[in-house]
Amino acid sequence: MNVFITVSFRDGKNRDEIEYLCSLIRKSNFKDFCFIRDIENYQKVFDDSRTLMNKAKAEIEKCDVLLIDMTDKPTGRAIEAGIAFAQNKKIISIMKKGTKIKDTVRGITDIVIEYDDISEIVKPLRSLFEQWNKV
Repeated sequence: MNVFITVSFRDGKNRDEIEYLCSLIRKSNFKDFCFIRDIENYQKVFDDSRTLMNKAKAEIEKCDVLLIDMTDKPTGRAIEAGIAFAQNKKIISIMKKGTKIKDTVRGITDIVIEYDDISEIVKPLRSLFEQWNKV
């Protein structure tokens, strides 16, 4: 199963954080796809925001699942989650324990995984992979 990992673009300053999250997805047996890494190569490539969002929409369509970290206020990422929901994709929300999210987010999310350390997402994600793939 392909996972579209939606993350914030911070001018490439969060590259190590993104790479680590992608590695956790792979450890969970999912195939990782990260728009910022795989399309934009950690750079701003789209001058037109409509073109950017149309490309993101097309890439979400190719994936089976969207993963979003709700720990910080994810305005742009929430739009991608809405696109995935509209396309009937599975949505996984991850967040640090104690993070409050709105009922609307819970309403589009298939599962919420809370963590103290982000590495803790591997075990529940691996279980999801097995469940969704009947392994």
